[in-house]
Amino acid sequence: MNLSLLRCSLPFVALLAAVGLSAQQVTIADELFPGATATGSGPYLTRLVDDLSGEPIAGAEVFLVAESDHPIAGEFWFTHRGVSDADGFVRIPQPDGKRGWYWQVMKHPTLGVAERGDHVAPIWRLGRTFDVPLEVQDWAGRPAGGARIGFCGGCGHSPDIATATAAANGFAVLRGIDPQQGIADLYVQHPGLHFFYDSVRWRPGEPPMVVQCAFGPAQTGRVVDHDGQPVAGAFVCGGGKHRGPWARTAADGSFTVLGARPDDYPFKVVTPTGRDVYFDVHGPDPYPVTLRLPDLGDPAVHHGPVETTANPPAVPPQTRRVRVLVEDAPTEVVSLTVYYPGQPDGGGEDPAEVEVPVGAPFVLTVTEDAEQRAEEREFPFADGAAVPDPLVVRWPRQARVSGRAVDAAGAPIAARVRWRDSWSDGDDDSPWHAAAAGFEVAADVERGWQLFEVATTGQEPPSRLLWVLVPGYGGRVDLGDVVVGRSPQLRVLDANGAPLPDAEVSFARPGWQEVGDTHGWPVDEGGAWLGPDLREGDAVVVQRGGSVLPFRTVLRGAGPWTIVPPAGALDLDIVAPDGTPLAAAVVVGDHCAEANEGRVALRGLPHGAMRCYVSAPGHRSAIVDATIPSAGGLLRVELPPR
Repeated sequence: MNLSLLRCSLPFVALLAAVGLSAQQVTIADELFPGATATGSGPYLTRLVDDLSGEPIAGAEVFLVAESDHPIAGEFWFTHRGVSDADGFVRIPQPDGKRGWYWQVMKHPTLGVAERGDHVAPIWRLGRTFDVPLEVQDWAGRPAGGARIGFCGGCGHSPDIATATAAANGFAVLRGIDPQQGIADLYVQHPGLHFFYDSVRWRPGEPPMVVQCAFGPAQTGRVVDHDGQPVAGAFVCGGGKHRGPWARTAADGSFTVLGARPDDYPFKVVTPTGRDVYFDVHGPDPYPVTLRLPDLGDPAVHHGPVETTANPPAVPPQTRRVRVLVEDAPTEVVSLTVYYPGQPDGGGEDPAEVEVPVGAPFVLTVTEDAEQRAEEREFPFADGAAVPDPLVVRWPRQARVSGRAVDAAGAPIAARVRWRDSWSDGDDDSPWHAAAAGFEVAADVERGWQLFEVATTGQEPPSRLLWVLVPGYGGRVDLGDVVVGRSPQLRVLDANGAPLPDAEVSFARPGWQEVGDTHGWPVDEGGAWLGPDLREGDAVVVQRGGSVLPFRTVLRGAGPWTIVPPAGALDLDIVAPDGTPLAAAVVVGDHCAEANEGRVALRGLPHGAMRCYVSAPGHRSAIVDATIPSAGGLLRVELPPR
């Protein structure tokens, strides 16, 4: 297999040009492009592109990562590495010829990090990355200063691809991550905390995401051999998840496992030679423990003895019973729950009195019986001895959003308003709230972006859909004048100014959706956009089905915008030198088209200069440069054997 990056010095000119095709050139090259090797074998080949613009990404490192059975938080490992070239292509030779079982991690000096699964797709779409703010708290809502946060974009057996450490006030920033990555798991390492397999939930513009951890004791101890000598470099597992959590022993055999649940114990040691040894650790407070390996000369032995410190039995804190009065709850309070570490028995209590610990912090959870679902509010307290009897708590009310509906001339109009399901495309049964020109409604989410609809009381004109950043409990947002019936922000038309009846129009916004996903909304009979308010930087995608490539463009300026998808066409006949049709792949922009029987029809191409890359297993590659007219054309491409 020739992995040379040198192209053939003499271009191989196309043998056939059909109506209208001009200025075409086919260059035969030894470079490999996606589709050049059979599935599941050969070098790693992909093209990195920006998900919104479709532009190639150059200068990015790509790491192929094998899963680890004992991943250590904050550590990064890999087996192969490559760098994307000026056209975004990544080529990584693999001596064993295997591929498809690796996690793939992209790192770029300015574009951040991303990860995808073990399927080696020919195009790797990469979302925009952001510095994501976090507020790390313990189970009582207190700042978890010094907590280390890992961001994992794969299963728990893959490494953290970004890390951060919380300041004294609990704030931390994960830099350069895609908050909408398909897997976006957070792990927290800090004594006394447990936090596993919760994902980033944040969009640009929102306040810091609150990462509230449960209680989890640090698992401490030593690993020694059967003679009592310390064992360094062994892995200790403290839980039953993919992620463990795991720790590695120091030179003196000591270890500290962080992040496990209270009912987890360090049950397994993997020796530096890869031997699994199991231990039965139990008890309310067994730490520190000594895990003594058996004589490893006997291959049939897989269990070792445990030596624990003779800790006195844990004494639950004293409690006192206090009455609870809940003010401003919208409906009946149905239960009160108190939680604190070491609590003998949790669960719902009488909705009038609770047992609180004396000399210890606790969290009171109040549950009220809402119409559609039970609502909860949490109230942390530093010491049960200091709270009054009765303990009065005020139910935090939902944020309020107000504004005034006006017509295109600025005159007040009667309206109705509602919160929409964020990505519904028109079929939404969310309830309406009747309003005069002025309105004020409660938000039905705690905080974050939510879609709000303002409509006239009749059917015309189209309603206004806008995104509202809900500030959190008790907050207020004044939208001011909301214009209903304004000129459309966006029209999608053909080259003659007529609407495209079969077009599906959608949009994507940086940091708002997973890569490859867009949010579709209808257009009216005149091609006018009926979806949410758009803004500069959004990508609009027009899909017309069949062999027509999706057209995507990033909105520039303040609008309104008119989009005219291109209608350029090109047919490729891909054959061997003897004329036999070849099953080939054609990479054009941020798409890969399949030519299963040697013919591929490309539609919806931009007019003017275009470059595509043609590959087939066992054959040299072709780089096709052509000027695309609206009338279309046919190009024959011969791929010599490699």
